Amino acid sequence: MARSSSNGDSDETIRSRSKRAREDERDFNFDALIGAEEEEEEPNSEPQVHEQQEGSHVVVTLNDPELFDCPICYEPLTIPVYQCDQNGHIACFSCRTKINNKCPSCSNFIGFNRCRAIEKALESITTSCQNLQYGCKKSLTFDKKGPHQKACVYSPCSCPRLYCNFVSSAKQVYRHFTSSHEISAASRFKFNNSFPVLLNAGNNFRVLQEKNDGTLFILKNHYVEGLGNLVTISCIQPVFMRGIFYELVTKAKEDSLRLHSFTRSTPSRQVLDGPPKTGVLLIPRDFITSDGQLKMDICIWPKLSSILRN
Repeated sequence: MARSSSNGDSDETIRSRSKRAREDERDFNFDALIGAEEEEEEPNSEPQVHEQQEGSHVVVTLNDPELFDCPICYEPLTIPVYQCDQNGHIACFSCRTKINNKCPSCSNFIGFNRCRAIEKALESITTSCQNLQYGCKKSLTFDKKGPHQKACVYSPCSCPRLYCNFVSSAKQVYRHFTSSHEISAASRFKFNNSFPVLLNAGNNFRVLQEKNDGTLFILKNHYVEGLGNLVTISCIQPVFMRGIFYELVTKAKEDSLRLHSFTRSTPSRQVLDGPPKTGVLLIPRDFITSDGQLKMDICIWPKLSSILRN
């Protein structure tokens, strides 16, 4: 015999109602799940800017690091930023003149109509230097990003040792070369002191390293049949940095040849590709010994460099 509850319902009736309630709840959850899936938006592929409050500061995160690059030359935008009159496509100052004031996206006119919204963002949003991994700790607004990157002393340089792939700032490359490669990998010298270099006339290059601060140089030698040797010295450092004054002396019998120049700046071994094009010193073939060697005395003067430029 079925028992009754206090409100008069039997146990069987209560179980039946409970079962229906669970089924209704299950159907509701399933329907809600289906609805959520239907309403879910597709991922937005457009560049996004997200803000997050941290104390009294607003941290801005960009999911597209090229958002503030010029869409024409791909260099970081600087103020002023111009836009086409009809659709608002932007162009940096230099590109606006290069494209003859014609928008490459829609062919409409780009005059002097400034994009103030982008300019305001460039002045307001702070970013790290792209050379952060190489040691640069500087934070700067986006409108200063381009000029800073062109003059950042932490710009990446590579080890001049063949088959070595180490890349870092120039000073870190100097330390790496000293600690990771044998002493014979370079001719070591001191600034302001003359040192001898002996090359076979056909040798392509020689790495030079200053003993005190480790500064690295590449002496490139290119032999030209019937003419002589074309010699250049390049310093491993960012390209914007000034070269260092040096003197090269070579002798043959009773003749002596004294040449002066400034080192070129190079961040890598790229100077070894092909014959030298600039800053070339020509050593006539008469100064090559009978056994095919080229003897030179070289002196590199950092302090004298600034004096001679003034």
